[in-house]
Amino acid sequence: MADGIDGRTILNSVLGAYGLPQLKAAAGYRLFDDPEEPYSFEYPRSWVRRNNSLRSGFVISDFNTADQLKIEVFPQPPPELPLAQAVVAKLVNPAAEVGGDSRLELPPVSRIKTEVRVIDGKEYTIVAFPSETITRSGYQVRRKNLAVAASRRGSVYCLGCSARSDQYNADKEAIFEHIVTSFRLG
Repeated sequence: MADGIDGRTILNSVLGAYGLPQLKAAAGYRLFDDPEEPYSFEYPRSWVRRNNSLRSGFVISDFNTADQLKIEVFPQPPPELPLAQAVVAKLVNPAAEVGGDSRLELPPVSRIKTEVRVIDGKEYTIVAFPSETITRSGYQVRRKNLAVAASRRGSVYCLGCSARSDQYNADKEAIFEHIVTSFRLG
């Protein structure tokens, strides 16, 4: 099927929209490896890919929980701005580019954890951080985020995963870690 989505995922998304019981989600991971893009990664087989309606790119998400991953590409930040801070700003506050009246709060620098890993000779920066959104109706939504970023030809390619803090557990942490560690930039 298109974008590698199987019939079970489509059926579950329809059943879930109506609050009906669903089939057991497909286990394992699916490889995203588009020849038009310089990156690849794995994501859960039961997650659904959709185009981002507000700007370029796409989002892959679990339609049951609002867990999601997204790719952001942006120019290399100036040397005085740490890459991790640029990644957090891009992932947490994309609404600044398209407007809207939700309020997104960037976390303090002290709550941004980073680790640099060299894989196959390329440097990847892993970033873990919390985020908070106050919706236009006044709800406060806290999320936990795990991201990976790498540079190529003056651009930063970033993959960010997020889940609501109240739904975050060891299983989600393992899924996010798998997604992030599978990310490769050619």
